[in-house]
Amino acid sequence: MAVAAHQTPRLMSLLHFPPELMTRILLYLPPLDIISCGRTCRMLYNLCSGSTLRYVVQMERCAVSGDLSPGLSYPERLRMLKKWEGAWAMLNFHRSVNIPIPFNWSDRWGLTGGAFLLGTALHRETRQYTVGHSSVILPSLSDAQDQKFEWKRHNFEGDSDVLQIKLAVYEHDMIAVLIA
Repeated sequence: MAVAAHQTPRLMSLLHFPPELMTRILLYLPPLDIISCGRTCRMLYNLCSGSTLRYVVQMERCAVSGDLSPGLSYPERLRMLKKWEGAWAMLNFHRSVNIPIPFNWSDRWGLTGGAFLLGTALHRETRQYTVGHSSVILPSLSDAQDQKFEWKRHNFEGDSDVLQIKLAVYEHDMIAVLIA
């Protein structure tokens, strides 16, 4: 059977694509456009309600920029993201890390970017007199088990008293401003 030269190829509707291909195409859209697509018809609503696209929308909603646990399936990642969001909403955290302070500490401190800076006092009873500082890098909760915390210390010579501590962490450098 010969095809006539004047026949035009039949166009295929987007809705006739296989669901797996449609999902891959929709993953290129921003989350708000995925939501809009889901509002157009029942078929796209069902497709956009799948765990893969719901996870992408939920990441935007939670302001998560990186993919959480990329080795897990999308339903598992979505479950983890919702649990994480619920913990933040209720400030309900079940894991914590205790960091021992093996020195006399003062009432001067700073916390930023995964580092904790704590003033060092001469005596435990006189915490208001800060004569130096100690710092420790804080671990992630996921890798904090059985970890040894190493405090880095610096004491000042003479009778200086640290009045204020400010710090910032950039890449691998920590900048500390101590007003004495």
